[in-house]
Order: sequence, then C-alpha cells, then structure tokens
Amino acid sequence: MSSLLRPVGHLPASVYWVRRVLLLAVLGVLVVVLLNLFDGGDPKSSAASTPDQTPRTPGATTAAPSTPTTTPQASGSAESSKQTTTPKDTGCDGGDIRITVLPATRTIASGGTLNLAVRLSALRGECTATIDPTRLSVTITSGNDQIWTTSHCEQAISRATMILAEGKESTSTVAWNGRRSGPGCLPGQPLAKPGTYVAKAVFDGRASVEQAFRIT
Repeated sequence: MSSLLRPVGHLPASVYWVRRVLLLAVLGVLVVVLLNLFDGGDPKSSAASTPDQTPRTPGATTAAPSTPTTTPQASGSAESSKQTTTPKDTGCDGGDIRITVLPATRTIASGGTLNLAVRLSALRGECTATIDPTRLSVTITSGNDQIWTTSHCEQAISRATMILAEGKESTSTVAWNGRRSGPGCLPGQPLAKPGTYVAKAVFDGRASVEQAFRIT
C-alpha cells in the first residue's frame, strides 16, 4: 500500500504519478467505449427512429390530396342570364274586345238603306283596334240564306284605328243598300225581299250577338 502512495524507483516521483494518471484516463476511456458498444445493441435504442405507422399495400402509391379549384365566371355571364323583357303589344285581338251590332231601325222599306252601328269596347284596360275588311266583317242573313256581306263589299268598311277602353264603346258604321251581294260586289244585284233578316258582326274572330230587323 505504501508503494502505491509512495512510488519507488530511480525516476522522480512526479513521473510515476503522471504515468498513473494517464493509465487511469485510458482505462476510463475504455470503460466509456465498452458501455457505448453495449448500449448500441439495446432494442430500446431503436425507439429513436419513428417508423411510419400507416399500413401500406404493396405496390400502392399515396395520392397527394387534391386541392379544389374554382373556375371564375366571365363578367358578362350574369348579363347574359338576364331575360329580355318584350314590351306588351297593345293591339286588340278578338280575346280583348266586346262587340255588338245595332241596326239604326228595326224596320225598313224594300230598297231602303240600313245603317248598322258596330260597337267595340275593351274587356280590360286599353288597346288599339285596327278597323279594316281583313279584321271586321258584317253579314246579313235570312234563315240559312246569306243575303249580303262585307266580305263581298269591302268598301262598306270604313278603315280606321280606334283606341278601345274598358267600359267605353267606340263605333264604326256600316251601310247596307238593301240588296244582295256577290263576289266583287257587282252593281245591279236583286233587292232583298220583304221579311225578317238578321245582322251579325265579327272582329278578329269575336262575333256579336245577332240582331233582327224587318223589310216591309
């Protein structure tokens, strides 16, 4: 024990102490190295690396998450979606009007002239009625016998444009010469015989109530 604390030799004591310190240092390094080697084989050390916990199917690839895309709309698309509003046509048709025909008298002498008042009014609001032979006709019959019609004698229709209003009648007068008519309204047709006759007016398909009168 005294030899460990008091080195014996021909060299100075400091030399022996330096050798002992170096030897202890070498032994310490060897111990640390051995401990590191044994720790490297410890299964716990593998926990430092975190394996991928997601199960994978062989041959499968992981798809990247898709990012939703938004397609901008053209600035004019909103305008094109708007519907164009067409102004309402104010022209009268048969469904817009009420029509009546009224003989100026209920009795005329054979060969006399009879004025027929065609009265038009709007069923609602206002509308414009074009009066001409293509839209207005007046016919006189006796039983099943057609005596006279403006379809033959178009000149009997006075062409006009009327503003029709609800509850207000506008009148167009048609004159009948008391004779029969034929295509072209040729002159010299026979006079209508004494008896009972019926007048009827039609505007754009809308017919009036028939009105009777007599020829004596």
